[in-house]
Amino acid sequence: MTNDLSEFIHKCHRNIVSSGDNELAVAKAYLDGRQVSDETIGNSKIGYCYNDQPIPNGVKFFGKDPEEIDTWGYSSTIKRRIIVPVFDEFGDAAGFATHEPSNNDGTFWWNLPKPFFKGNHLFFLNNTRKFIYDLNKVYLVEGYVDTILLYQHGIYNVAGLMGTALTQRKISLIMRYCDNVCLCMDTDENNSGQKARDKAIATLNEFDFCDNISVIDLPMKEDPASFLANNSAQDLLDLEDVLTSAKIKDAKDRLRKTK
Repeated sequence: MTNDLSEFIHKCHRNIVSSGDNELAVAKAYLDGRQVSDETIGNSKIGYCYNDQPIPNGVKFFGKDPEEIDTWGYSSTIKRRIIVPVFDEFGDAAGFATHEPSNNDGTFWWNLPKPFFKGNHLFFLNNTRKFIYDLNKVYLVEGYVDTILLYQHGIYNVAGLMGTALTQRKISLIMRYCDNVCLCMDTDENNSGQKARDKAIATLNEFDFCDNISVIDLPMKEDPASFLANNSAQDLLDLEDVLTSAKIKDAKDRLRKTK
C-alpha cells in the first residue's frame, strides 16, 4: 500500500506542475487565489487527481474491504480534487487530504480511513524539523494552507495540527525537536479556534516540557493564511504573547467553564 500511495502522490504532483488543461486550470486558480507559490507547491508536493485518473486499490481501499469502501463512495470522491499529501517526520507518505477547487471556503477533508490517523502526525514536519530543532521553537497552526504559507513567508519552524487536537503522539514529536511552542489558531465567532488554543495550552502545561508557551491571537475571523494575505510575517510575529503562569491558569479556567 505504501508504494501505491507514494506513486499516487507523485503522479498527482506531476499533474499540477504540467501545462495542464481547463480542469487543471481551476485547481491552479484556487491555489493562486490562496497565494500559494509554485515553489511552495513543489516543497509540499501538492497535486491534482484528474477525473479519469486511475486510482490504485491500495489508495482507494487503504487496507479495507473493497465492498465496505464502495458503500462510502471513497473511490469516486478522490477525483477532480487537489491532493495535499501528508508525510511522516522522515518523509514517508502517510496519507493525504483533498479539496474540491471550486469550493472556496478552504475546507479540506480526508479520503483515507484507518489505519491513517491524523493524530499521529504533524503536517509538514518532514520539511521543517531541522528549523524547529535549530531554533528550539515551533509555531503550531491548524490548517494545511496556514502551514505552507507561514513557511512560504519565511517562518520555517512551523507545523500543522491538521484541525485535530494536540495528541500525546504529537506532543512526543514536538519534544524531539524543541522546548518552546507558539500556538497560532484560527479566530472564529463560535470560539472553536479559541477553545482549541486553550485546550492545547492545557495539554502542553500538563506535559510540562516547555520552557515557554506563547500564543498569537489573530483578529476576529482571521486564520494565519488570511492574515498573511494582507500582512507581513513580521506583523504576525509581532502579535506573539509569551504566557505567564497566570495566563495559563486563565486558559485552563476558560476550558473548564466550556465543558
